[in-house]
Amino acid sequence: PGKIYPVWYATDANRGFPMLANMISIFDVPVPTMPEVILIGIGYVGKDMADFVAWRTRDLTPVNEPWADENAGKMLSEITGRETAVRSGGGSLFLKFITDELFPFVESNYRVSSGDRCLWGISYGGLFTLYVMFEKPELFTKYFAGSPTIGYGNGYLFKAEEEYAATHDDLNARLFMTMGALEDSLMISNMHRMVDQLRSREYPGFTVETHVFPDEWHQTCGASAMMRALVVLNKK
Repeated sequence: PGKIYPVWYATDANRGFPMLANMISIFDVPVPTMPEVILIGIGYVGKDMADFVAWRTRDLTPVNEPWADENAGKMLSEITGRETAVRSGGGSLFLKFITDELFPFVESNYRVSSGDRCLWGISYGGLFTLYVMFEKPELFTKYFAGSPTIGYGNGYLFKAEEEYAATHDDLNARLFMTMGALEDSLMISNMHRMVDQLRSREYPGFTVETHVFPDEWHQTCGASAMMRALVVLNKK
């Protein structure tokens, strides 16, 4: 009674939440090997997969990217047989929803620590995770970015990192990033470039680890990445 729990927020809950919840439960058997956490999935109520893809493209991207809108719209039209409008660049509004609506709801209904939050995302979710780390670093202390599209928006995240570094001398965060070895080579090199850039700042409160999974590509490395993240982000 009265115990306060760490809270983990996971994007793309429509697809990843059941798997992540089951993975966390594995660490309870035979003895607990990670702290008890409250897991919050952020998902959508829509008609079909087209709605999910359109809305996550809107919410998880920090700036509008016309080619992303065009490609996603074309793909969804081919799958569903109907026109599906896609508009990227709603990341700031999505973050505002999290801070202004979701945090107050969770913290008024569950015994969670506002000082022990983790943000969790894969692909565009990983992009959003890194965006939040630079935009509002005080909100979370742990971050998992699986297969993040770091080059999105003409290198938007690299510029965000540089702007953050220009005005800060510390970053209180533990970051874990992953890629599949068979993913686009530019995605992998961008991850390493971001790590090098961050480590060059020598922030006292910052740690980062990465892992590249052999023989895995963008659609297959998610499960391995999530399990590894549970281990890495709960290290003492």
